[in-house]
Amino acid sequence: MPIQFYSHEAPYGCFSNFSRHKVDIYGRTWMTSEHAFQAAKFVHSPTHMDLVFNAPSPGQAANKHGRNRAYPLRHDWDQAPGPDYGPLMDRIKMFRGPSDGIDRRGVYAESILARTKDLIMYEVCYAKFTQHHDLQKILLGTGKDILIEDTSESNDPYWGWGSSFVGENKLGRILMAVRTEIAANKP
Repeated sequence: MPIQFYSHEAPYGCFSNFSRHKVDIYGRTWMTSEHAFQAAKFVHSPTHMDLVFNAPSPGQAANKHGRNRAYPLRHDWDQAPGPDYGPLMDRIKMFRGPSDGIDRRGVYAESILARTKDLIMYEVCYAKFTQHHDLQKILLGTGKDILIEDTSESNDPYWGWGSSFVGENKLGRILMAVRTEIAANKP
């Protein structure tokens, strides 16, 4: 059964990057996973990373800073991941895609992690759900259900399914991949 999420205040709100759960990644403790993700756009600019880090809310981290095209976006953000991400891609390729019995480990990883920003989202989500065991329990509790970021109101067909309900749902798919990796590593 599909599970839809969007608002950090609604059921399954912890799947939202706006949920108030700190994340230790990239040498810092970020207020939310949205802060960490948005700041990763500016790894070449410590000043801009600091602006995101110090934003008082995930909305400001995203809207005021992360989506501000006056800031210098990293050059590879929308490109295929470079060799720096090879170890992460290799690790993710170890896991199957959707449970239809077909082994598509490499194809599955490459289809949801086609751009640098996708791999960064994976890293941030993996950190969040491995650092917060209460959230991990909720994520693993979804079993093999399909996770859908319901962006029908905000019309984001990349990270969610957008207003047409046929978007890429990258965040939902990344969370399912994180769930698969965590479940495979549980004792």
